[in-house]
Amino acid sequence: MKSNLLLAVRILALLTYAATAQAEDAWTDITAALLEQLKAPDVEPAFPGGCSGVVVNRTNGDVTVKVVGHGLWRSADQGKTWKRLDQETVSGRDETGWATIVDQNAPARIATFSLDGSAGWTPDGKQWHKFTDLGRNWDYGSVDWSAANPKTIIAAKHETNPPGEVYATADGGVTWKQLSIHLKESRGEISMVGALGETTFVYSTGEGIHRSTDFGKSWTLVSPANPQTRIPVLFNGAHYLGTATGLLVSRDQGATWRKQGGEVNVWQGPFFGSDDKNMLIVGKEHVHLTEDGGEHWKRVAAVKPKEGVFLFTTNWFGCYAWDPVNRILYASSMGNPVFKLKLSEK
Repeated sequence: MKSNLLLAVRILALLTYAATAQAEDAWTDITAALLEQLKAPDVEPAFPGGCSGVVVNRTNGDVTVKVVGHGLWRSADQGKTWKRLDQETVSGRDETGWATIVDQNAPARIATFSLDGSAGWTPDGKQWHKFTDLGRNWDYGSVDWSAANPKTIIAAKHETNPPGEVYATADGGVTWKQLSIHLKESRGEISMVGALGETTFVYSTGEGIHRSTDFGKSWTLVSPANPQTRIPVLFNGAHYLGTATGLLVSRDQGATWRKQGGEVNVWQGPFFGSDDKNMLIVGKEHVHLTEDGGEHWKRVAAVKPKEGVFLFTTNWFGCYAWDPVNRILYASSMGNPVFKLKLSEK
């Protein structure tokens, strides 16, 4: 009897493990109908087709995706129906998970740094403004979301000679100034830029965090830490960066940085829920949630499995977004559809 009971317990444990693993892999395509709708007869889709880029309004769960060559589309019902959002301002594609970004405090404000197409942004969720093109344009960028009317933006240009050119604008992308700094060429290396104020920037290339308060004319090393996230995230007056061992936070526009919470690998995020205690981060292989500001992290999923030519890797091609209202994780990578993963309830 005892051996039969032990066997039953082991079988139940195996079934539970299998069900959990299956749930982690249950990614569902939400853009198949939209992509079919946008097909034009005898017209080749913009390279490489599919979607690239995804963000979520954390207050209501609305999800916005970039369709390669067709701008930004929003769904208020987790992908059942779609409406174009960008007033046909945006085209191109996102090469990285930091190319289309949303203001976590005011999620109607979105910026999208397109490659091989037109980039643009909305400071209020209504009016869209196109960035002036600079050749093949951008890999990713950061907006000073702390401003009531943000105009300061810093961005990393795509495949330059010499590599790693960085540009900044003080007028919302009408004119751009090349800065003296250069980022790393390799996608696997540390490269971060951030706009933290009207004239305040930070950057990192694996030799600590450097800060400028004069629009990039001069720089000062302010921290030995090396962030893996390529832009800072602003929420409730604090800027966040992610490292291989956890979160960094600054509450003084990047002058000082301190570690917050327990150890966790962070490549994308943090994405916030109802407050700054509720966060989701995406690491190299796994996704973690916290309800206590990062003191304790709970693994809730694996990252999107490999698919297509351009993978869902979190250090470059993969784009992730979190809907805390409906507990849905979204993933995109250029040339692929956008997928969603419904996380189990608490």
